[in-house]
Amino acid sequence: MPAAWAVGALMVAAVLGGALIAAQGPIYARMAIGFGNPITATLVAFIIATCAIGLVAILTGVRWPNSGAFQSMPDWVWLGALIGVYQVLVSIFAVPRLGVAPFILLVIVGQILASLFYDHFGLFELKMRPLNMQAIAGAGMVFLGALLVITR
Repeated sequence: MPAAWAVGALMVAAVLGGALIAAQGPIYARMAIGFGNPITATLVAFIIATCAIGLVAILTGVRWPNSGAFQSMPDWVWLGALIGVYQVLVSIFAVPRLGVAPFILLVIVGQILASLFYDHFGLFELKMRPLNMQAIAGAGMVFLGALLVITR
């Protein structure tokens, strides 16, 4: 178990990450306006992200995996990158029309519903965590909270 300060630091980092994710939609939407095309904006965003993580890899000495590492993974792991592209494109269209808070809340509702499903069935090689009334009640409260904010 990590030290309490490490857990606290990770919690703060997660909150900051959430704040930054909320900023992505408006940033990408403005980028799409500037480029006149959401596909170009998404491509530029991912080129910048690739350069940034490439620099981090170089600075930290991360080595490129051998071909066996690529071949040993199940096919579905490659969907992760496509999910990122999908989410950026959806945010470009949705945030200007729905607003940041409704968009993020709907994303969170989707995340919670899907995560309960993934956990319940142990998808993606996860440990099975059966659905129970407490989880359903918690998800329901999040959904109601999102509804209150969206319909304000």
